[in-house]
Amino acid sequence: MALWLLALAVLAVTGTGTGIYALISNRVPARWLATTVRNPRLRGTGVLFMVSSLAFASWTPLIIGLGITVTGHAVKPTG
Repeated sequence: MALWLLALAVLAVTGTGTGIYALISNRVPARWLATTVRNPRLRGTGVLFMVSSLAFASWTPLIIGLGITVTGHAVKPTG
């Protein structure tokens, strides 16, 4: 049980860090991921929504975050 909680904590910290990094710098941390992500800020927002689903123990933020993350991969930024 403790190992499972530790894994969730590591996932939450990693997801939060990459989401905030994408929002602030408009880049993704991995070079191979940078070639597939067209809108890093939108992807970072989606990752933060998915991490919040761990905190709220709800499926709704996970589904919303997944949709936002997929949109960040597909949609080019405007402007």
